[in-house]
Amino acid sequence: MASGVLNEAIQHVVATINGLGYKTVTDPRNARPLSVFVELPTFTTFAHDVVDITIVVRVLAPPPGNQDASDYIITIVDAIQNAFGGAAVDGRPTVALIGEQQLPAYDLTIRLGTHRST
Repeated sequence: MASGVLNEAIQHVVATINGLGYKTVTDPRNARPLSVFVELPTFTTFAHDVVDITIVVRVLAPPPGNQDASDYIITIVDAIQNAFGGAAVDGRPTVALIGEQQLPAYDLTIRLGTHRST
């Protein structure tokens, strides 16, 4: 079982999104339309104990990339952005390649800070 500040950050993001009523996945094998895929974090460490963590969440919609998909995506992105407030620092539409299928998607960047115990 994973532990540490990176795992805690992932679990915080997953719990927040699940609390909104959306299905989250952290394993790309389980990513599918109508879910939110939480990618592995990137981080920068300052002074050995301050960790700046960035996690991209990808909202996945069913094809085709029409207005229905766009409305679904924007609704979820808005709810996630509202839940994280200033921690949701960036967002952009994209296309996710899952298996052989192209899915309309939206990447939302969540930025969290933590202090590693010494």
